[in-house]
Amino acid sequence: MDTRHPSDRPDPTGPDSAHDDGDHDHGGVFPPEPVRRQRIPAGQALVVMLACLIGAAFLNADRLAYTARSQSHGWQRTVAVRITGGLTSVSDGLRLNRPRKFIAALVDNEDPPPPEDTDDIDIVNPQGAGTTTTTRPPDFRVPSTEEPVRILVAGDSLMGWIGPALVDSLEGYPIDVTEDWVVATGLARPDFFNWPAQLRADMAQKDPEVVIVGFGGNDMQDIETESGWLKAGSREWKLEYQRRVAQVLNTVEAPNRTVYWIGLPLTARADIEAIAPAQIAAVKAEISARPWAHFIDTREILSPEGVYSQYLRDRDGTEVKVREGDGVHPNIAGATRMVAPVVEALLDERK
Repeated sequence: MDTRHPSDRPDPTGPDSAHDDGDHDHGGVFPPEPVRRQRIPAGQALVVMLACLIGAAFLNADRLAYTARSQSHGWQRTVAVRITGGLTSVSDGLRLNRPRKFIAALVDNEDPPPPEDTDDIDIVNPQGAGTTTTTRPPDFRVPSTEEPVRILVAGDSLMGWIGPALVDSLEGYPIDVTEDWVVATGLARPDFFNWPAQLRADMAQKDPEVVIVGFGGNDMQDIETESGWLKAGSREWKLEYQRRVAQVLNTVEAPNRTVYWIGLPLTARADIEAIAPAQIAAVKAEISARPWAHFIDTREILSPEGVYSQYLRDRDGTEVKVREGDGVHPNIAGATRMVAPVVEALLDERK
């Protein structure tokens, strides 16, 4: 019996794992000495990281500049635009941005086109004294299963449920709906997202017979023009916003095409409501001069009492939730009500 205490056990990493006599070689195999890792000094690592960040900034300078321009008006945007502008100048001069642009073109993720000038766009007198721009009403085609009505739904995120609501409401009716709504967009910041250019591409690719658009939920902000910034809600701002509304309508106009503009619904947001009356007035004024365009007053639809409400009573008296919880967006039930006039018009016009 081994009566040795555990503390008497030989050290397996010592020179002799069987005896404490280190002069004898018993052929034991010992693990190799651990390799010590060389650590990069903190200062050197920081320099490498900074070099990588600077290199990435130059390679992606034009995208950084685009992001800077997309910020809300203020000193932060001014500083960001100046810094990224310098980076872009160097990147363009050295052609460092070509790899990113090449990859973006391959994956169809190129930068949007720059804003278009609106100075030469004629608008209707805001008081309604303007002249009609087009007197021609559209000629309607009776759709079939083989040739359904081509419909485009476009705009900001308030249009998110309009397409599904339209499809549900017109179940069994031959329609082909294309959705092209983009979150956090509008008419106030074409430098961030150029809707006239986007709609022009949609018209060329889809040639829709019916266009349903809606903007406004993100337009409660200052507008930049070539002559400077226009304060939200000012007289100059209202005129420029109306020009942009006219620009959208001019872009989508075509023979035998009908346009429905989904008006901004009443919201629980004070900043949106401060600007909404001016936006709605601009849209109504421009649509009044275009018999092929129609305005859908969603305030009357979702807020018949003139106040914001999450719920409305159905025909049988049951309360139905018609809004999302953010105080702005409609849900599918609300969108179904909003699009009901469009559904009625389609069924009446294209019998």
